[in-house]
Amino acid sequence: MVMIRGTRQKQARRFPRPRKASTVRRPARTSHRENSRSGALTAKTRTVGRPAFQTPPKPEDLERQAALKVFDNAIRHFQKKDYERAIPLFQKLANSPVREIADRARIHLRFFESKQRQETPPKTAEAYYARGVAALNSRDFDQALQYLTKSDKLNPNQEYIHYALAAAYGLRGDADHAFSHLKTAIELRPQNRTQARHDEDFQVLAGDPRFSQLLGADAQPSRN
Repeated sequence: MVMIRGTRQKQARRFPRPRKASTVRRPARTSHRENSRSGALTAKTRTVGRPAFQTPPKPEDLERQAALKVFDNAIRHFQKKDYERAIPLFQKLANSPVREIADRARIHLRFFESKQRQETPPKTAEAYYARGVAALNSRDFDQALQYLTKSDKLNPNQEYIHYALAAAYGLRGDADHAFSHLKTAIELRPQNRTQARHDEDFQVLAGDPRFSQLLGADAQPSRN
């Protein structure tokens, strides 16, 4: 193109080039609520693994747990109709300081009493023991002593048999034999000392000095 002299050549206008989109992503904004949630979550994760402070169990709670364990074992034998193993367990629970378990154990013992009246004469030590306990609960002390003595002869040195004999002799008014068998029961199983303290069948022996000597200075049977 011919240019006119004396005039300035117009320069082409330069436009800025468009910038390319940045490939770096900016972090997304988080709300205050999300920050508080993440903070709470972090606090939780920090506390995980720390040993929580636990209050030691009370003696009565431990006693209840032990009684429930024995009761569950007795129920298993009962459901299998293994009454010779179930009855001694229910007899021990009948004297438990855990009242609700003791009441349930006595219900099962009354069932055994009615059932055994219809059965044939006992042949084993456990069968004699079960009959003796049933007679003891029915307050037929002479019959109870006959069965329990026979059980002791067939299976000697069993703490639960001596314990039942002690109760039967005590309720019958024979304190000497009662303390003799109770002492043996405690020697074979020291836990019988605590059980006897809560057993109302030994209330008749509470006035005897030997009772406190054997069970402790402050021993006193509790009444349900």
